Amino acid sequence: MPCECDLEFTSLNPVNSLFTCKGKAVYVYTIHLPSHIPLGVTRESLGTTVSCYPCYIAFHDEEWGVPVHDDKKLFELLSFSGALAELSWPTILGKRQLFREVFLDFDPCAVSRMNEKKTVAPGSPASSLLSELRLRSIIENARQMCKVIEEFGSFDNYVWNFVNNKSIVNQFRYPRQVPAKSPKAEFVSKDLIKRGFRSVGPTIIYTFMQVAGLTNDHLISCFRFKECIFSKAEAEDKESNSLNSKVKGKASEDPTNVSLMLAVNKLSFSS
Repeated sequence: MPCECDLEFTSLNPVNSLFTCKGKAVYVYTIHLPSHIPLGVTRESLGTTVSCYPCYIAFHDEEWGVPVHDDKKLFELLSFSGALAELSWPTILGKRQLFREVFLDFDPCAVSRMNEKKTVAPGSPASSLLSELRLRSIIENARQMCKVIEEFGSFDNYVWNFVNNKSIVNQFRYPRQVPAKSPKAEFVSKDLIKRGFRSVGPTIIYTFMQVAGLTNDHLISCFRFKECIFSKAEAEDKESNSLNSKVKGKASEDPTNVSLMLAVNKLSFSS
């Protein structure tokens, strides 16, 4: 992607890429390809590169690392994580609306019923986004996700169970500390592959875990590090309040079990 900052690429390290921007050397953490702009770093560490990719910066500032519990959004982020094998984040985000139009707002049930041959046919809107292999993977993943939803009630229940329904909060100080994959990602990857999912290797799954907030890999110096933790706490408070409301609503029906239900609810959120 052309950049007005005229970055000079000086390293092919797949994890930490050294660039010089207007004479200033900056380390950039890349997720898959050396050409990718980083996630999980502070905006300040990017220097003047932040103005080059406004959609990417907005994504970092508003979405990346925030815990996601909506199945459609989880499916979208899983698909985008796989698409990183062919496209960069700025390119994906720039085509996000087209992705959503082609894949029916990433409703897994709707995507699972898509005509695969028409979708991947040359000249189709989808063919301008990804290769046939990646397109077929998204449709097949939608089918498998529907099975997971039927088994677990939601994909959210399934995937968050791997982290005990709590975000893994890493406390990395430097981009070079952020891994490309983790043992947990390898475990999730193996289970997904066993269930028939495609394009879900451990590196892709770790990227998915980062972007969907299953793991918080913002550097501790990044302003989003604490904000993502707080957003998780707020979500838990809302869920706790909702459960308490349901318990109180049942008080008039069966007051004998109310204290026990409240005690169990308190224990579940303190553990």
